[in-house]
Amino acid sequence: MKPLSSKVAKAEASQTLALTALAKQLRAEGKDVVSLTAGEPDFPTPAHIKHAAVNAIEANHTKYTVNAGIPELRKAVAAKFQRDNNLTFEPSQILVSNGAKHSIFNTLAAICNKGDEVIIPAPYWVSYPEMVKLVDATPVIINTTEKNDFKMTPAQLRRAITKKTKALILCSPSNPTGSVYSREEIEELARILHKADVYVIADEIYEKVIYDGMEHFSIGSIPEMKDLAITVNGVSKAYSMTGWRIGYLGAATEITSAAEKVQSQTTSNASSISQYAALAALTGPNDEVTAMTKEFCKRREYIYNAVTSIEGITCVKPKGAFYLFPNVSAYFGKKFDGAAIKSADDFAKFLIKEEQVVTVPGTGFGAKNCIRMSYACSMQELEKAAERLCRGLKKLK
Repeated sequence: MKPLSSKVAKAEASQTLALTALAKQLRAEGKDVVSLTAGEPDFPTPAHIKHAAVNAIEANHTKYTVNAGIPELRKAVAAKFQRDNNLTFEPSQILVSNGAKHSIFNTLAAICNKGDEVIIPAPYWVSYPEMVKLVDATPVIINTTEKNDFKMTPAQLRRAITKKTKALILCSPSNPTGSVYSREEIEELARILHKADVYVIADEIYEKVIYDGMEHFSIGSIPEMKDLAITVNGVSKAYSMTGWRIGYLGAATEITSAAEKVQSQTTSNASSISQYAALAALTGPNDEVTAMTKEFCKRREYIYNAVTSIEGITCVKPKGAFYLFPNVSAYFGKKFDGAAIKSADDFAKFLIKEEQVVTVPGTGFGAKNCIRMSYACSMQELEKAAERLCRGLKKLK
């Protein structure tokens, strides 16, 4: 057999997907597993969205669509950007893809050349660096700290920019930390990016899941950033539509056209039925979105208080998304049955083996001292997780 792609061989598989699959496998084996892995709301997709999909099937909307998305949906996305984000796009500047992840990859493939650098603040979503590598660019990691709520400072951004810098990936609210950049913080970053003529890929998939009176602010709404910002969003998180696989981007015409070209030669259009469902999501009522966010807030309060009450664990309280990202390094060096906990990976393995609680080690997110815990699951599951976590950590000496 001839050698396979060395580029793909060097890429890491998605840690979150792997551990989510492990949790499902253990459940299939009859194990009473609590999974805090997937960023997937446990709520059903709202009824009016499901009905729209059924109606689309009945109307025989089951053929190929225009590569960039059905005109009605692109128009609805443009209207959503204007209404919610103060972003002005023509429908022709919108590209509908197979999830926000696909939108980000299309963007990177459209703007990056070999040797370009893409700045990524850490902790980051596991797929960002790997996608950058897959388009032959180089990820440049900026390490943030708990002290600063895991947010990149203007000084850090300024120092990281070189002649090779092509883009910054900015995720607010953040996966995995739940941190939210304020308008003032984003404006400071924008001034630096504009001066350096650097693109920003704004991953805003969690914009609707936000707490404590925080307000989401889109960097692309700053006039000077109009042609430099690529805004990515989708329906997965806000509307509990993870499996429908619809994401979208808005950008300058040249960027959208290039990203559309990439999509045309890889996947073609997103699912026709899912597009009609997404149209209903973006044009229909938001009552259930608001209700889901309120419930996420209750879950956040519970699991945050439960985890931070455990001696040695520290955690930044998330202002958005639905993840807790506690620092568990106080338990490194402790032992159970003669085996030492040396890392977040060991900590996560211990929880799986001894308490059947599945979390995601922070190493995949560029933070070796932390684990990610999703509270998108039910309160019942969170209560079991908290009980098992407390019980398990008492075993470590």
